[in-house]
Amino acid sequence: MAEYSYHALKGKSKTFRAMTGIDLGEFTQLLPHFQRAYTVQLIVDGHDSETKRGRPGNLTTIEDKLFFILYYLKTYPLQEVLGYSFNMSQGLANRWIHRLCPILQSSLKSMGHSPARLPEEVLERLTHEMPQALGLDATERRIQRPIDVGVQEEYYSGKKNSIR
Repeated sequence: MAEYSYHALKGKSKTFRAMTGIDLGEFTQLLPHFQRAYTVQLIVDGHDSETKRGRPGNLTTIEDKLFFILYYLKTYPLQEVLGYSFNMSQGLANRWIHRLCPILQSSLKSMGHSPARLPEEVLERLTHEMPQALGLDATERRIQRPIDVGVQEEYYSGKKNSIR
């Protein structure tokens, strides 16, 4: 079985990027922020829950923890598959996901990379960005058109006829 760990994949940049969504340089920049947020969380919790349980954790290094959560968020496999890939139970994979997601969010926020949630935040960020070509991915949806012919023309181009 292939080994899913940072150390096994750090020499395979193309595979690493495909599995995490970031390259090794970006991973290296994110790692200290993730380490700090993880340490803060340990202090808040008052202990390290992976050593509190009977068996040692499979994600032994901070790099493996960051790799694990990035892999999960990039590929979004079933937790059973995720657990199998990282040699752990589905339940343990679930606990790691719930533990590491907030830590990653905190790390990204400390780097100034938290996602914009409101339209006003997006507009504010766009004022500081260089002009770029953007593409929107959308799906056309059917709508109930108004009965009034004048208003109806606003919603219908007449180019598509549906077969019922």
